[in-house]
Amino acid sequence: MPDKLIGTAFTYDCHVGFHAHEPPLRQRVRVDFELEVDSRPAALADEPVGIVDYFEVNRALAARLAGRSYKLIEALAEDVARVLCTGFPLRRARVRVTKHPYDMPNVGSVAVECERTPADFEGA
Repeated sequence: MPDKLIGTAFTYDCHVGFHAHEPPLRQRVRVDFELEVDSRPAALADEPVGIVDYFEVNRALAARLAGRSYKLIEALAEDVARVLCTGFPLRRARVRVTKHPYDMPNVGSVAVECERTPADFEGA
């Protein structure tokens, strides 16, 4: 059974949406992830060797999302998975992106989830 690193409620303000009133506005999105990793060597040594450093994950995601616009939260989730799978030592990433549509007061949130491996981004 693989080890897992689970991150919840990483929040970022970014441009996301395809309706005419959405692209100019920054909207808050929530990113949750579950990463399959091998944390045993680091755990046995009690040293941060070969780990996914969630401080660095946060920095990488904040930098990536700040400079981009997305029409779809599906595209945003794919981009988050790309950052994780290409920048950190992991076997598999499950990413969930949640958006609270400000223009739909009767909707609490919508979310999309994707699962990717580093092999999904080789040669891309």
